[in-house]
Amino acid sequence: MAFKREAPHGRKLQMVSLIDLIFILLIFFIISSILIRMTDGEAQLYLPTPKNEPGETQVMIQIIDADSYVWLDHTAIDTLLHYSENGTRRLSTEAKVDLLVDKMSLDSRRLGQRIERLKQEVNAKPDLDFFVLVRCPDELPYYFATNVVEKLVDSPHFQYGCVGGSIADLRASSDIFIERNVIQIEFN
Repeated sequence: MAFKREAPHGRKLQMVSLIDLIFILLIFFIISSILIRMTDGEAQLYLPTPKNEPGETQVMIQIIDADSYVWLDHTAIDTLLHYSENGTRRLSTEAKVDLLVDKMSLDSRRLGQRIERLKQEVNAKPDLDFFVLVRCPDELPYYFATNVVEKLVDSPHFQYGCVGGSIADLRASSDIFIERNVIQIEFN
């Protein structure tokens, strides 16, 4: 028995599905490009702040590498004030970042201890919510940030956010200054 073959010109490309797919991809890329750009309010980072608003945080944990972290909280203000008052000249932004990295660096064991102390402090004041910002360099796998976040999630009084960023980004910021007991980091 001979089977009848359909001629290749009889098939048609489903243009409606292709147009839908292109439209969905276009929307995705437009929205993601808008979300990636920082708004004016988020281009400044304040450490610490009494309220949780975009771009503001009480504790910032900057991941440097697999076992190096920089913990910035209210004690960073004292560090910057101490060394800028003792110096004869005003510190540059890079010098401020280097000073903070030198004085506020932790290994993973000390980071765990610092988070536990912060948890105890937060649990003693259940009416307050703390916001912790974790910055992870783009070249490191994201699980470094998730390892830090895992230590925070068991307390209901923590809010946290993770963003990409490195120490080089902090060094490249236009200025780091103290205003009313708050460290303000101006990103370019």
